[in-house]
Amino acid sequence: MSSKPSFTIYLLVAFLSYISAQNVEIKEFEIYFIYNSDKLTREARNQIDDWLFGKDRLRLMSVELIGHCDSLGDDDYNMDLSRRRAENTRLYLLSKGIELGDISLKYYGRTKPKYSNATEEGKARNRRCELITEFVDASPSVSDEKIADLDFEAGQNYVLPNLHFIANQIVPHWYSLDVMNDLLFALLQKKGLKIEIQGHVCCNNDHRLSEARAKYITQFLTTNGIEPQRLQYKGFGNRRPAEKETNEETRTKNRRIEARVLYNTGEQIAISDFKPVNTWTFDLFEVRFFPQKNTMPPASRFNLKLIAMDIEKSKSMKYVFYIKADHESLMKQRIAYVEKELSAEISSKQKFEVRPWEDFPASKYHILPDIHLVITRVR
Repeated sequence: MSSKPSFTIYLLVAFLSYISAQNVEIKEFEIYFIYNSDKLTREARNQIDDWLFGKDRLRLMSVELIGHCDSLGDDDYNMDLSRRRAENTRLYLLSKGIELGDISLKYYGRTKPKYSNATEEGKARNRRCELITEFVDASPSVSDEKIADLDFEAGQNYVLPNLHFIANQIVPHWYSLDVMNDLLFALLQKKGLKIEIQGHVCCNNDHRLSEARAKYITQFLTTNGIEPQRLQYKGFGNRRPAEKETNEETRTKNRRIEARVLYNTGEQIAISDFKPVNTWTFDLFEVRFFPQKNTMPPASRFNLKLIAMDIEKSKSMKYVFYIKADHESLMKQRIAYVEKELSAEISSKQKFEVRPWEDFPASKYHILPDIHLVITRVR
């Protein structure tokens, strides 16, 4: 315990180290507590949110929490206070969806000061909880298997190879857009095939997201010539894992799209004039602005960052973002904001554009998101 410092330092997040070992990243940072308190301040919660959404949640492997106190007070009290600081940090992480098995907890009271207790500033920084986090590269691996290799036997489930989505949203990775064309071609050719598109996620039971992805694939197919009666879709969240989740590899396998063959008469037709789809459209409901503001909540900013990271890796694709706003001034501010966020991740400005909503070449939408995305293959 100590007297409250004269300066305002309720929270400071200090990145202390960055270690990269093969595909593992270890980061350490600290959050700070006010005098004689085990409660996370608003600033602490906001900073942890920024940390969670600053990295792909699906990459998180483990978090170690270590509670500390300053030099004042007796040993027993400070040991318990440091425990409560680490425990309340753990509870906050759990409320944000981090799995219990990902978190370990330690506490040392006043026995391991990191800063000098001779100053008020040092005491304030010793009232802390350290977070040591481990991430691994969770980029989905691309297999050699193709849609054309699948037998589509009645009653069987098939994982659709290389049909992967950007985390937290319905936008597929850039290379999966060709896989969607492969699936479209297979269904046009196999006239006797009826399937159910099934969405699965890992970790948390996000049924809405798993169903939204399955629905998007189904709508893509029906929009491009597949009879609606040949298709169904369903989301299962994480209720049907392919493997028990023990590490990132098994989590990756559980994030998948499957086709369950409802029946297959074997009827096929020759397709000689197939024209692959070269334009894909998305309502980005997971990327939104604060109402009447030109900035985004942390989760939306993170989701936009994930799209930008995929754009950076993409080949032969052009991404156009259409921005909605109630007046011209706010529109310009939002466009500038999105351009800045995208430019931070994308080296070539030839890969993307940001335009006002009025430029969008369709007027059929009534419930509009803040951002609409059109992806076009560049010849």
